[in-house]
This record gives sequence, C-alpha cells and structure tokens, in this order.
Amino acid sequence: MRILILVVAGGAALIAAMLVRGMGQQEAPPQIVQVVEQLAEPEPQIPLTQILIASRDMPLGHRIAPNDLTWQDWPEAHLNDTYFVSEMSPDSITELAGSIVRTPIYSGEPMIERKIVRPGENGFMAAILNDGMRAVAVEISVETAAGGFILPNDRVDVILTYDIEVAEGDILVERPSTQTVLQNVRVLAIDQNFAETDDESVVVGTTATLELEPRHAEVLMLATRMGDISLTLRGVAEAQRSGQGVIATNNIQAAEDASGSVRIYRSGSTEHMNIGGSQ
Repeated sequence: MRILILVVAGGAALIAAMLVRGMGQQEAPPQIVQVVEQLAEPEPQIPLTQILIASRDMPLGHRIAPNDLTWQDWPEAHLNDTYFVSEMSPDSITELAGSIVRTPIYSGEPMIERKIVRPGENGFMAAILNDGMRAVAVEISVETAAGGFILPNDRVDVILTYDIEVAEGDILVERPSTQTVLQNVRVLAIDQNFAETDDESVVVGTTATLELEPRHAEVLMLATRMGDISLTLRGVAEAQRSGQGVIATNNIQAAEDASGSVRIYRSGSTEHMNIGGSQ
C-alpha cells in the first residue's frame, strides 16, 4: 500500500513539474512597435521675378499691340540684362505698344530691345514700310489735309490743282484744272508723328509721309512740280472695300507747248494732245 502511495505521489510530482516547465516556455506577449514617419524636408524656394514675353508669334514688320505682350514668372538666376523686368520697368507693355518688329519673335520668347524699333528711333520708318514700297514726303497744311483730321495709317486720295495754258486764237489763257492722281494711299506719318498720341483726333503738321510703289512715287513727284497737292481723307469702310492697293490716274496733263497742245503723262510715257482737237 505504501508503495502505491509513493508511485502516485511521484507521478503527480512529475506532472506538476512538466506543467510548470510548459508554462515557462509560453510565447512572450507581442511588443507594440511605434513607427514614427519622418517628414521630407521642404525643397528650397527658387527666387522668381517677372519678365515681359511675347504672347503670340510676331512676324517681321508687325506693329506691336498691348495684347501681344504679357508678364511671365522667371527664375532670377536666369535673368538677362536685355530682358524687360517688371520690378524695373512696370510700364513696359504700354511703352512698347506701337513698336515695330525688326526680327521675328515667337510666342513665349522674352522681349529684348534689339528685336524691335520704337517710334521715333532711327530705322523706324524703314521698318514700317511694306515690301517693295517707298516713303515719300509732301508738304501739307490745314487747308490741304482735310483740316488736320488726317492721321497716320489713314487712307487718302491725292488731288492735283494746277493752271493749264489754253490757246484761244492768238492768246494763251490760263485755266485752272484739278484731278485725282492717286487713290487709297496709306499715310505713314504726319511730321514726326507715326501714330495718334493721347487720343488726339487732329494732327496739324506741315509734312505728310505717304507709302507708295516706286512708279506711283514718280507720279506724285511730277504732280508736286506741276501745282498744289491736297489730300482728301477716305472713310474706313471705303478704304477696306478698295483693298490695300494704290490706284493711279491714267494720265496727268503736264504742260502746254507752243503749238497750243498739252503734253499728257500717261503710264510713264509722254503724248501730245490738241486742246479741243484730235491727237
């Protein structure tokens, strides 16, 4: 009996030891790991300024309008001394309006002085002339230039008023004559004004500069030698209907010779015509 008790006690002790050992080998409780997100350092700010650029393509000879230009952000590190910077020239858009493009400028391109010519600068007149045209100046007055209401870029007709000698029997009699020698002529400038200034509706000057083909310039020079030149203003609608070309008179009565006939300038050649008679 004692032996049985000892066996049972020993077995119980062995089981207890195994239980204690098993409890000691249980997994440790999970550890909580706190993840700290490291924020990226902000990128350094690039110093910017604004420069003047073209908002559209502008071909050679284009007259710049305010809406052709705009301000654009630009890195200060990449500034060029030739750029128009808003901090230094805030009124550049207004100041460059009316300038002529002397070298093609493309949309988004920074504006620089050497690619344009401003009104009044050397070379401006040559820059505004269309291909193949010439600038010809004629003297005018308030009376001969539509009361001073003719402005640059208007279209005019050129009228010649002169005296012609006509033989009446044995006597030479002077008779006044007038005719339109050129039509739809573009006015480039009145004196040194190439455009309206301060919304002026009247520009009083002594010289009008007209844009003409070489052959029409010859007609005008002949007319100025023959008599008085007057400019008549054409309406905008009429000028548009007539197109952009200048219309020249077929003939100019140039002078009267001793035989009682007049010399006719017709398309570059000279003819004689008897007054009241046949050629």
